[in-house]
Amino acid sequence: MSRSDRYPSILLFGGPGAGKGTQGAVIGQMPNLVHLAMGDIFRAIDKKSSLGEEFQSYSATGLLVPDELTIRVFKQHVSDLIEQGTIDLCYHTLILDGIPRTTAQVELLEDVIHVLRLIHLVIDDRDALIARLRGRATKANRVDDADDDVIRKRIEVYERETHPVLEKYPKKLIAKVNADQPPLAVLRDVADCLVHVVSPKI
Repeated sequence: MSRSDRYPSILLFGGPGAGKGTQGAVIGQMPNLVHLAMGDIFRAIDKKSSLGEEFQSYSATGLLVPDELTIRVFKQHVSDLIEQGTIDLCYHTLILDGIPRTTAQVELLEDVIHVLRLIHLVIDDRDALIARLRGRATKANRVDDADDDVIRKRIEVYERETHPVLEKYPKKLIAKVNADQPPLAVLRDVADCLVHVVSPKI
C-alpha cells in the first residue's frame, strides 16, 4: 500500500486495569473514529471459514496466535468493513486496541497502517493498579483479577511485551496519559492528545 492507501490509525496501549477498553469504546463513538479491539475481531471470526478454522487450531489448544495470522485476520476484518461501507478511509480514523502487540506485528503492519499517534495509558503506582484490578474482580466477576500473584504476573508480561513495541515508534508519536484518574479526566487528556492529530472530517 502507498501512504495514502494505508489505514490512518491511532494506537491505544494500556496494561491490565488501565482503562484501555473503556477509553477506546468512548472515543470510538466520535463520528469519524472507529474503535477496533483485536480481541473482539478474533471473537467475531466465522469459525467455519478457512481463516476461522486456522484460528481455532491455535486458540482451542491454548497456543498463541502467530503474528502473521493475527495480521491476516485484522486485514480481512477491516477489508470486510470497508466493503460493507462501515469504514470509509477518506473519512474514518481507526482506533486500534490490542494490535500491534509484538515487534514482528509492527513490521508486518508497516505497509498497512499509517500511525498518527500512539496513546499510552499508564498507571505508575503499582499498588493502586493492583487495587483497581481487585475491585474489578468484585464488580465484574472477573476471577482472574482476584489473585494478586496472577495480577502481578499479567502486569509483568504486559510491561515486558509492550516496551519493545513502543520503542519501534518515534517518540514524537507517543503520548503518555496518566490513567490513574477518574475516567472522564483520562478521556479529557486522551482527547487533548488527539484533537490536533485527527482531521476534522465532516
